[in-house]
Amino acid sequence: MENIKYWVQEHWNEIMAWYEGLEPLYQYGVLFLLIIAAILCFSLFSLRRITR
Repeated sequence: MENIKYWVQEHWNEIMAWYEGLEPLYQYGVLFLLIIAAILCFSLFSLRRITR
C-alpha cells in the first residue's frame, strides 16, 4: 500500500495532465471504472472478512 501511495504522489501531475487531456466522455469512463474497481475491492475485502 505504501508503494502505491508513493507512486501516486510521485506521478500525480502527470496523471492529472493525462486525465485533463481526455475528452469528457472518456473522463466519465475513467471515473466509472475507478468507482467499479473501488466497489469490487471493498466487496472482496468484506467477503474475505465475513467468510473467515
